[in-house]
Amino acid sequence: MPADLHERVTATILQQLDTADADAWTPPWHGADPMPRNALTGKRYRGLNILALWCAAQAHGYTDARWATYRQWAALGAQVRRGERGTLILFYKDLPISDREQATQRTGVDDDTTSARFVTRASTLFNIAQVDAAPQTTAPMEVSPAALPAFDTFVTATGAAIQTGGICACYVPATDTIRMPPRNAFLTAEGYAGTLAHELVHWTGAPHRLARDLTGRFGRRAYAAEELIAELGAAFVLADLGLVRTPRPDHAAYLASWLPLLTADPRALGTAAAAASRSAAYLAALQPPDESTLPAGEQNGEHGAATPNFITDHPPTSTTPAAMRFTSASAA
Repeated sequence: MPADLHERVTATILQQLDTADADAWTPPWHGADPMPRNALTGKRYRGLNILALWCAAQAHGYTDARWATYRQWAALGAQVRRGERGTLILFYKDLPISDREQATQRTGVDDDTTSARFVTRASTLFNIAQVDAAPQTTAPMEVSPAALPAFDTFVTATGAAIQTGGICACYVPATDTIRMPPRNAFLTAEGYAGTLAHELVHWTGAPHRLARDLTGRFGRRAYAAEELIAELGAAFVLADLGLVRTPRPDHAAYLASWLPLLTADPRALGTAAAAASRSAAYLAALQPPDESTLPAGEQNGEHGAATPNFITDHPPTSTTPAAMRFTSASAA
């Protein structure tokens, strides 16, 4: 297994596909796993780290989303059991000014987007199922009766223009609108939510939003990369809202649309996951703040919408969008 996290996660997913029926295989970003969180800090993980932890949870049957390092579990009064194997994640740490200057002198580049301003760190996490004397285990996630109305509220807060009708769901960049079949065209309410979340991620990539242009990074495979971003971004959004992600009815054919991309470029999955996290964060930032959880002095709209607190696995970068029509699953 490659040492690089991007290649390891990609290799894990490709290996799962090689040993399973593509029609029956479920990606690690589908199912009922909630968003992975740090057990000590409560912060959510982000980007490729989410996929790494979801892959581990799927492989070992972990149902609790709490993870922490060996030392963090010790700080919580817990002990990682002997022989347990951890899961690798990556994060980027901002370099001190002096280190930046030295890096600039070595590279000859002084640019806010250069990796010289960040240093990559690896960390090994253990799930709560791998430790003794851990805090009380949470029950496996179940879909809350309030989850679907909460999704509707979430969508309304984005301000996205949504037209209902037809048999196909798609985002149309020319008119900056999302087209959705009627709800009763879907087999389940979760299927409708998943498809709309997929289109909302496409919507975030518009030039006046996240300006996501994938042609420079992926060339002719930009469409496949954008579809993978929307697939992952929808999973991140629904996980945050406590909704189960349901596989697409045309799952095997859809997998074939972006699997060649992962095979040719192992780092594509990390790039897509990072972009998907940015889209999910963008949509979350459009939501009104929950004043019941804000500290005194930050209520009554003094600070606008709150951005989720993430543990990041990539340096903040800007992206810009391909002018194309992105379609997703037809209603079933």
